[in-house]
Amino acid sequence: MKKHLQGINPFRYGCVVEDSFYCPRPSLERQLAGFIRSGQNVVVHGERRMGKTSLINAVVRGMRGWRMLYVDLLHVQTVGDVCRRIVSSVRNLERKASLFEKALKLLPRLRPVMKVDPATGEFGFGLDARAAEDPYAVEEVLDMLAKVAANGRTVVVFDEFQDVGNLSGAQTVLALMRGRIQFQGDVPYVFTGSVRSRMVELFDNPDSAFYKSALTLCVGEIDRDSFASFLQSRFETGRRRVSDETVSAIMDTVADVPGDVQQLCEAAWGVTSGSVGVEDIEAALQVVFMREGDKFESFCERLSPVQFKLLMGIARLGGREIQSRAFLDEAGIGNAASARKAAIRLCELRYVYSFRGEYRFSSMFFRAWLLRRDY
Repeated sequence: MKKHLQGINPFRYGCVVEDSFYCPRPSLERQLAGFIRSGQNVVVHGERRMGKTSLINAVVRGMRGWRMLYVDLLHVQTVGDVCRRIVSSVRNLERKASLFEKALKLLPRLRPVMKVDPATGEFGFGLDARAAEDPYAVEEVLDMLAKVAANGRTVVVFDEFQDVGNLSGAQTVLALMRGRIQFQGDVPYVFTGSVRSRMVELFDNPDSAFYKSALTLCVGEIDRDSFASFLQSRFETGRRRVSDETVSAIMDTVADVPGDVQQLCEAAWGVTSGSVGVEDIEAALQVVFMREGDKFESFCERLSPVQFKLLMGIARLGGREIQSRAFLDEAGIGNAASARKAAIRLCELRYVYSFRGEYRFSSMFFRAWLLRRDY
């Protein structure tokens, strides 16, 4: 049995990490737990793969007597999508069919119907399609959510909340959501998303319905020394020796982004035995490229010539002075207006994001892959 466990890769990425796979972040954990216990709504800021969801999950799991109602709002297209995602999350929380059926009775406007799969015996639900597209349906769903949450100390987590802003009539929907949530003082809400600029717009813009509706918690890179110690302990768990220099080089390669660091460590563990050295990092990167290269190729195919030139320019030269004459000449772009327009498109595609006056890659692996291609 021990030999079998020794063969398990000690790193995880691309999912919510728990238990020994999670790197503790004591200061942030204390702050978030304090906000939740006091009933404060919180917006958790941070770029992609910074570990926001894993942090939230770890905090709630560590709070005795609390539970989490998690709603993933990624790529919602309509009000009906939002309603169905919330009701699905309630179903996952209230696993007993009888409790879920009681919850559905709180949605008369949506005329919900219970469904049972005859093959599996699992239950599901349906909502009246036309009623679900009424913006006011979200009020009824949030009222139902609040009553379910009142059955126990429950934290409601709206992940990828910025995508609600993409809906037709988004301002109306957001105003209705804010109107209901502000009166649910017994239910702490945590809002998070992977597009920081849009989350800031939702919660810090005076014209937004959610302006100043939640306290802010910023999640960035993990303290380097703490993270390095964690990574070394994970390598040791997987029977690998690794030097401080190697761990530092791994973190440098992907700019300290926690999710990317874990992914590169997972690949490095897989291509080595006994020890991991700086010389093994390139082989680990090739493993990542083999897994994700087709995706990166498709990313490039979606770009116009100018957009691709800008992307390569940011990869080679950095993203701070993309409208300067020196950058434009080096990147082969005719004028600043073209670069500015191309940058907007790259941000829309989420290939890059703007942070403190600089354009950065959303995936450092994508940048590394581009730099190794013969373009």
